[in-house]
Amino acid sequence: MFGLKTNVRVGLDIGSHAIKLVVAEKHGDKHRIVGAWARDIYTGTNEKYDLDGPKKTSVVPIVLDMFNEAGLKPRRVAHLGSCLSGLNMATKEIRTLQMSEEEMNSALTQEARKHLPLDGSESLVDYQILGDDPREADKVRVLIAVTTKRMFDSHLDILRELELKPGVVDLEPLSAVNAYITHSELPDEGVVCCLNIGARRTNLMILGRKDMYFSRDLPVAGWSFTEDIMKKLDCSFADAEEIKRRQGLTAKDIKPVGAADSSSLSASLALHDKSPLDKMYDEINRSIRYYVKETGQSGVVKFILFGGCASSQELCDFVAAKFSVPCEAYDPFHGRDGSIHVSNRPQFAAAVGLALRAQAIY
Repeated sequence: MFGLKTNVRVGLDIGSHAIKLVVAEKHGDKHRIVGAWARDIYTGTNEKYDLDGPKKTSVVPIVLDMFNEAGLKPRRVAHLGSCLSGLNMATKEIRTLQMSEEEMNSALTQEARKHLPLDGSESLVDYQILGDDPREADKVRVLIAVTTKRMFDSHLDILRELELKPGVVDLEPLSAVNAYITHSELPDEGVVCCLNIGARRTNLMILGRKDMYFSRDLPVAGWSFTEDIMKKLDCSFADAEEIKRRQGLTAKDIKPVGAADSSSLSASLALHDKSPLDKMYDEINRSIRYYVKETGQSGVVKFILFGGCASSQELCDFVAAKFSVPCEAYDPFHGRDGSIHVSNRPQFAAAVGLALRAQAIY
């Protein structure tokens, strides 16, 4: 059972709709991917998607089954990377004067409170200095990541229930971006716009070799498309998910499970103005326009898609056509050591990023 080996790294991404597990082996500076598994949290016909996120009682049995299939004993895992996803978290780059660590912690805690929805608990802030500010000699660029103590404690509670020793705990969108930038070159000129399309929201992140990092959460995501199908067809969550999986986000030319006549349904499924796709475009466009106004950088050279809906060719084509730049779904396994045969590969981006960073924290 390879869980006994200290070179094994585990990336665990517990999302609000699906759980992803990636196992890698580290040899020197290189990682070899040895396995990847994904499980939907909601699988029953009568189950209703929980907008507040899945409960521990639903998550723990699924994760234990995944570890069993992977041949891993959770208590034996020495190097774990896991992540927080959903609401009550934020990332932002700021420019600030150079200061001591104590002063930096105090200043960034105050800054973080401006960007995080409150849930009644205190803020938890981490940061990384990216380097000197090229525009102002006495300032540095700092990337801050913030969440709440309640959300962090809830995550640790799940890990304890699983008998997993906490290691690196990251934010999901940063984990996906880490997987990308460790294996892809950022452009010398212009920026890349990454869309991490989750179930409840889409994390938009803009990054470039020389340009300011920008992020914003968009309220349009996988649930938006499922809900749209449910309303138009008056069908269950499970049926809408199956229709979306088989026929795409717009679910054209399909009837709901058990329907007798599809002649009138095809037309009703055609997306109208302000469909989820159109709403997503509006949110992306608004975000890019704000970024351009704040930074003066206007050259988005490519869109990269992560997450469960990222494999939709329909979505890639839509974004590429709307913004007249290439758009591609990111395959986090491409070009890496190891042969992995899994479907919907973009949904594993965060889990791969976590496996690459996984380490023991005692």
